[in-house]
Amino acid sequence: MTQYMIIYFLVGIVFILCVSLTPIVIKFAKKFNLVDIPNDSRRIHNKPMPRVGGIAIVVSMYIGLAIYYFLTKNIEGIALNEQFVGYVLAGIIIFTMGLLDDIFNLKARYKFIFQLVASIIVYIFGVRITGVKIPFIYTDVIDFGIFSIPITLAWIIGITNSINLIDGLDGLAAGITAISATALIIIFIATSSSLESIIITAVLVGATLGFLPYNFNPAKTFMGDCSSNFLGFTLAVVSILGCAKGYTILAIIAPILTLGVPIFDTLFAMIRRLVKGQPILKPDGAHIHHRLIKMGFSQKQAVLILYTITTIFSIIAVVIISTDIWKLLLLILALISFVTMGIISMKNQKLKHIHDNTISENFNNDNKIKK
Repeated sequence: MTQYMIIYFLVGIVFILCVSLTPIVIKFAKKFNLVDIPNDSRRIHNKPMPRVGGIAIVVSMYIGLAIYYFLTKNIEGIALNEQFVGYVLAGIIIFTMGLLDDIFNLKARYKFIFQLVASIIVYIFGVRITGVKIPFIYTDVIDFGIFSIPITLAWIIGITNSINLIDGLDGLAAGITAISATALIIIFIATSSSLESIIITAVLVGATLGFLPYNFNPAKTFMGDCSSNFLGFTLAVVSILGCAKGYTILAIIAPILTLGVPIFDTLFAMIRRLVKGQPILKPDGAHIHHRLIKMGFSQKQAVLILYTITTIFSIIAVVIISTDIWKLLLLILALISFVTMGIISMKNQKLKHIHDNTISENFNNDNKIKK
């Protein structure tokens, strides 16, 4: 079985697993009243919704990884290493933290402790950002030394929370994760990255695609913190594993671009809360998806806009790895123009719809007055 066939197999089997498991998890959540009640202004939905549907994502991913392990454990040269073991163990900690938060609503400091412990575990098992090479400027690898620890921990905790924070609309976190993970697989294969990064990312793609039919608007379930934190943690780990061989600044920029939307949203939220004197991890209703809704876009439109932006960033990330700078700049300009025209068109359609409704209401009111 070739490398590509293994990837296709894993994506397919995990997709089927997640599609099959999600309805079971939905029934479980309803039975034990694990539902999200729309009791504040941050929530977009208007009825109770099962909030731990993402259990199916995590379970299907672990089953997929187990299947891969048992199929290949005796094949020389492709045995999974200690970094894979570290991810599996730390992932369980992140999942447990998220599930406890879904059930008991943990305080931010306790969630941070869980995330810190999980990040330290994967660092101990060899998942580390150790240095960088800047092409054309400095050809040797700049070793981060002792700073490798805080840089690695900050990246993992930051990306873990960024996916959690952007999980505010139906299908948003799952879709962005699927798009980003697909781009990362392409990048990892093109750069001959570690086997662990490719395999973990493959099961991530399969699980998120399998969950989307139940999570896209109108959603039948939410993924919950148990899954949104796990997705972010997984993306953070595979981005390190996949770029560990490259060390170049371009190899590091690529995963940053694929995760551009959640990273930007998280940084903006941190700055906004610092300026207002609020706790950094305090939830609010000013995330990018909330702003799109306030601009007049529907849930589906807002999600599709953010999907499009993520796709553009992901294409740019893939191109960075395989082409020269001038072609890249032309592509960036073309894509920016495309998405700008799309957003303007959608906004104009929304305004036209409002205008038509206003005219219709005025016409009806005039008729009532005449009568």
